[in-house]
Amino acid sequence: MMGDLFNSIKKGACILRQIGKGVSHLPDYEAYVEHLKTHHPDVTPPSKKEFFKNHLNDKYGASATRC
Repeated sequence: MMGDLFNSIKKGACILRQIGKGVSHLPDYEAYVEHLKTHHPDVTPPSKKEFFKNHLNDKYGASATRC
């Protein structure tokens, strides 16, 4: 009984997280790593920090400055 409630809450939290990432236009690091494992097993995934840095560089350019 308690396990079902926990699983429902966990599933709901995952859905909310995905919605939040979609609204904020942030890429999903975990989905990217899973994609690499499935389709490109010879490629070493970047760290989370490198992944988001690359995303920001692609979006705004490597020479973007802060306001």
